[in-house]
Amino acid sequence: MFYSKSKPIRLMILSGMLVPSLLFVAGTFFAGIFISGVQSLDYFPLIGKTTLSFRVYIELFHSAIFYRSLFFSLGISLAATFISALIAVILALWLRRYVRHGRWLHFLLQFNLPVPHVVGAIAILLLFGQSGLISRLTYWAGMIQQPSQFPVLVTDQNGIGIVLEYVWKEVPFIAVSVLSILKSWVVPYEKQLQLLGANAWQRWKLVTFPFMLPSLLSSSIIVFAYTFGSFEVPYVLGSISKPTLPILAYQAYLNPNLTYRSEAMAINIVITIISMFLVIFYMKWGEGYAEKRR
Repeated sequence: MFYSKSKPIRLMILSGMLVPSLLFVAGTFFAGIFISGVQSLDYFPLIGKTTLSFRVYIELFHSAIFYRSLFFSLGISLAATFISALIAVILALWLRRYVRHGRWLHFLLQFNLPVPHVVGAIAILLLFGQSGLISRLTYWAGMIQQPSQFPVLVTDQNGIGIVLEYVWKEVPFIAVSVLSILKSWVVPYEKQLQLLGANAWQRWKLVTFPFMLPSLLSSSIIVFAYTFGSFEVPYVLGSISKPTLPILAYQAYLNPNLTYRSEAMAINIVITIISMFLVIFYMKWGEGYAEKRR
């Protein structure tokens, strides 16, 4: 009885302890958004701009460089998300067969989850660069005449190195999400269908894929949102002449001419709006669809 009465009190105490941290995080976030939003409206008193206007956004949405960076960022995110999801599904379906060795296999699957993206980007650079380990090994093996003949996979115009890093980092994240569903929800229904005479394709079509889909889509939306707004990986592995949207904002921010500061903030606001739309889409559709399926 004492436990049941004291539980709400403990929850209130814990909530009160979290409030200062939440206020600090929320205050910092919204303060940054507010300052960026005001500066993106061409308000920068330091250089004499004291009138709000949409001039920067109008110029931005008429800029070919902006659209090239936008579509390049979207293309990289779509490619990385699709490849990661495909590999993750295959890996999860393969791993769930080895229940006896589950601990070791799960450890191998998740070992790179704590690794920061920037560490992975540097590893990709050291491995796949034209002066990296793989190019030197192929040179010593006589497959190429000099390391510079190795295919350009990093700092390239197609973002291959960026996609490689995202796939390496995000496959375990999606695979773990899918694997948890396959091992908990799917098995009993598959066994029932098998007893009723359903073949492997029918079990996949009627049970495995429908139950796996909500988790797959939810984790894929998260991966897409993150890769779209990521800065460190394109900064290390991307090309200066063909930047992603976050790198384009960074270049404008570093411009000695402070009139470009509003452009940098406007690009950041665009990235924020797209990312928030993806988060809302995930919360309204991804989680809701998962609840309906369950």
